Amino acid sequence: MQQTFFKTFILAFVIGLITTTPVIAKKFYKHVDADGIVHYSDKKPVATDDYESWQVKVEDSQGKASVVNRGTDRMPLLYAVNPYHGPISVRLAMTKAVNARSDPPWPKIYDVPASTDYYLGTIEAIRDNKSWSYAYQYSYRPGQNNPAYDADYAYRLPYRAVGDAFISQGFSGTFSHFDEQNKYAIDIPLAEGTDVVAARGGVVMDYAEDFIKGGADEKNLFRNNFVRIAHDDGSMGLYAHLKLESVVVGNGQRVKAGQKLAESGDTGFSTGPHLHFAIQINQNHNLISVPFNLQYPNGEIKQPMPGWLD
Repeated sequence: MQQTFFKTFILAFVIGLITTTPVIAKKFYKHVDADGIVHYSDKKPVATDDYESWQVKVEDSQGKASVVNRGTDRMPLLYAVNPYHGPISVRLAMTKAVNARSDPPWPKIYDVPASTDYYLGTIEAIRDNKSWSYAYQYSYRPGQNNPAYDADYAYRLPYRAVGDAFISQGFSGTFSHFDEQNKYAIDIPLAEGTDVVAARGGVVMDYAEDFIKGGADEKNLFRNNFVRIAHDDGSMGLYAHLKLESVVVGNGQRVKAGQKLAESGDTGFSTGPHLHFAIQINQNHNLISVPFNLQYPNGEIKQPMPGWLD
């Protein structure tokens, strides 16, 4: 399972944006009130059980991190806007500089705290009496850049036991665990609707729950329901392929180890119902997975390997 959390924009003297917007699914509701008035909403009616609902495809309107100019084209004041309930890194670079320079010098990677607007810098003319132009671009990644995380932490099982379970794909799995984000992930086949719980306490940084289905087609790589938990040491837990509309926690909510997050499903790049679990960090402005220790049901603590969890 691959999950990207970055966008790249290019802005020039006359500001323009280039971006792609993923298409997701969302549920809408229709009901008729006591006065015969028809109401449409993306919120489930609370006053009645007599309603219609359906899934529709909509553009992703969830807040994403961005760099905005709060000055003018000739006197830009650039800020990073982080809507996530966890830190991110932002890399800012000049792509064109004709009689122009940045202050501070770029490229530069910034750590941007959770839910903040963070001043990055400005661009100015080197010689005021000459024409000048510029362009810049940025990218962002979830997590604090190069955190001093606890590599020896023992994570609990990320699901509520309902019988025997096993790891079908482990670290460096040849089916889908070969890129940096997923190299050190595990896949646990689970019946759809099994409770997925926090393997470690932290804060809900981001989630998605509106994707309907999955399959072994590359088009499903980004159609994945997930929960991302920011841990206090700078690492992050990723729980993926979750069931449609099963997430029971909210962004910014602090959760405890063992607390229910969602239910297992079969969304995204998947060949059957299972839970994809990984510990990730932001290393040099790259989102990577890292090895971790798992506490098995018998109390043994070790790096997880394919086989039965007993």
